[in-house]
Amino acid sequence: MYDLYYKAGLKPSQMRVASPFNDYSKDSLNLYRVIDPEIWTKLVGRVRGANFASIYGRTKAMGYRNVTLPEGHTWKSYTMFLLDTLPVRLRNNYVKKFNTSIQFWHETGGGLDEEVIRELEDHGYQIKRNGVSNYTKKKKSRVVFIGKIPDNTDDIKSSKDIPSWKRMCYCILKNDHTCRFMGFGLTRQQQKRVDVIREKYKSLEEIEYGV
Repeated sequence: MYDLYYKAGLKPSQMRVASPFNDYSKDSLNLYRVIDPEIWTKLVGRVRGANFASIYGRTKAMGYRNVTLPEGHTWKSYTMFLLDTLPVRLRNNYVKKFNTSIQFWHETGGGLDEEVIRELEDHGYQIKRNGVSNYTKKKKSRVVFIGKIPDNTDDIKSSKDIPSWKRMCYCILKNDHTCRFMGFGLTRQQQKRVDVIREKYKSLEEIEYGV
């Protein structure tokens, strides 16, 4: 397997084993074409859009703004529909993070640039300032959303880092299990697990091909 990865032009630090369809590995789909053409042929035949993703995964063609909504759905209803299709464990993971995010934007608020705040106000969003965010270098104003979380904020061009049901739905569509797109990081337990794995296999970084 290492020989195949090296033929694909990868260093040991770039070698990974994971789902090829989460948000952070889709740009590596083309490696399947190089590493195992037989598997790639089967994958293209069974997974709709796999070839598209392998070609455009590094471009803006699969960007957030270009995600479209199925007819008859709002982003909230589509999110609920997708949640119902997921295994219980994965669904509960998303629900927990979504509820945490909704509570955060209702009670604490996220730090936003003044340009973003003005644009939200100009478009009639119900928001209010809630002090200063200590998590931003420039001490940006914290903004709380009053009332319901917006279904989408496509009319806000200065930032995508604001709450909406579309943003939550996007995490599911991209298999973003950690909801990094929504600003979540790894939990302590998850980070500890990553650190243990890195420590265990760090010697691979020093291995030269052919040695």
